[in-house]
Amino acid sequence: MSTAYVRTARIGESLTVERTSHMNITYNAQRNPHLGAPGVTTMHGEAQSSDATPLPGPGAGQWRITGTKLGGACPTILAGRDGFIQVLCTQVFAHGEFITPKLSILDPHTGRELSHLDIPKGALLGGVYAYLDAKDRMVLVDGSRCLLKLGHSSDGRSIRVEERIDLSRMLAQSPKDAVVGLVPDWGGRIWVATKNGYVAVVDAERGTIRSMRLNRVSVAGERIDNSISACPLGVSVVTSHAIYMLNATATGAPVLKWWHAYDRGSARKPGKLAWGSGASPTFFGPNGSDYVMLTDNSDIQESVIVYRTNNGAKVGSAGLFTAGTSGTENSMIGVGNTMVGASTYGYPYPKYPEGAGPSVPANALFAPGMERWDITDRGLRKIWDRKDVYSSAVPRYSAADGLIYTCERRRGPAGLANGAYAWAVALDMETGKTMHEQRLPQHVSLLLGGGDTLQMVGTIDRYGTWWQGTISGVYRIAKA
Repeated sequence: MSTAYVRTARIGESLTVERTSHMNITYNAQRNPHLGAPGVTTMHGEAQSSDATPLPGPGAGQWRITGTKLGGACPTILAGRDGFIQVLCTQVFAHGEFITPKLSILDPHTGRELSHLDIPKGALLGGVYAYLDAKDRMVLVDGSRCLLKLGHSSDGRSIRVEERIDLSRMLAQSPKDAVVGLVPDWGGRIWVATKNGYVAVVDAERGTIRSMRLNRVSVAGERIDNSISACPLGVSVVTSHAIYMLNATATGAPVLKWWHAYDRGSARKPGKLAWGSGASPTFFGPNGSDYVMLTDNSDIQESVIVYRTNNGAKVGSAGLFTAGTSGTENSMIGVGNTMVGASTYGYPYPKYPEGAGPSVPANALFAPGMERWDITDRGLRKIWDRKDVYSSAVPRYSAADGLIYTCERRRGPAGLANGAYAWAVALDMETGKTMHEQRLPQHVSLLLGGGDTLQMVGTIDRYGTWWQGTISGVYRIAKA
């Protein structure tokens, strides 16, 4: 089934479409006792990386859109149970370089910055992956190779380091290495992954750090360029060559349960930050984590590939987007038996991480595409296909209102993806139809240095506000 829905709104006009039905695809990710509230405590929602939330967003009516300038790219926006918005940004200094990360605490009702703390630079964009623990502390690894747990005062006006764990011993085996992602497992141990393909288990209670290198496919070494995910059965990591499922022994040592190589293609594609899969692994399924999926990097047409979490048996795969312009840097939504992905092929990133290498082709127009696939008794089935959506953010699904929230960077008169043609949109999960779209205000975009959402993730807080990171701050999108 393919749904085509195209209507153009005049510049400055919002477009609202009355919903005809509502499909309740419930949020069912299992609760990790070592994380904060579900749907808002990791970049991709929770430990399983579902890119979904049980909270309602601003809905399909008129929105009030404001912005907070924070001086850098803001890829990680998390919400504590106390209501405060915690934003991890990488500040921009000379020559457009991303230099010093900082944690900012924002007032949830106004978006005003209440406090901030500078953090030593780490890996990609300063180290963008972090999470909120059960005490609403932001947990991250800084550039001095320390795992930090950052707490804040009850009024949000001060931030303090409450716990520090030195990871230098673990990283000594690879001196130029840096931590890329981290996640707690259901036993409270913290798993960290490095760009050079090492995975370690940090057991703070025992004072141990046990590690292993993932190099089953490439003897020369495999890179890790995205976050890692966890479920009650273990932890999944996607490298530049393969997907791995791991667990920990009674002594805290990481052990491999199963792995599969995937088609990484012949080169990095335009609109992707690394050569290989651009996606974090996602656990999902009718029981919360029956399956784990990734997207590959096949040259002509990328595929989503689904495996059974417990034994690695392949459930199925399906080609995504238009052949020849098929690629995504973004983790797909995974909830119940449903998956939704968005194209990033040709997206005009202003800067690429060290070691990304050249893309083939060197340049390409930003290609549209958003698709929903369901797992059925007969395999993977396409439910709808939007070939006119230019998603410029990682889509986030609200199970409470049945809407998918994302931003678009549409082509201008010259045919190029232009930040001046930026929109916030809400799509119906059941049909794929656009239920509401509203142009991001020019005066707010100018405040945010152009307002480019840079394929970053949005977060919906308990007040129904959608917070969307940009290249120099955050949009605050609330019901008018």
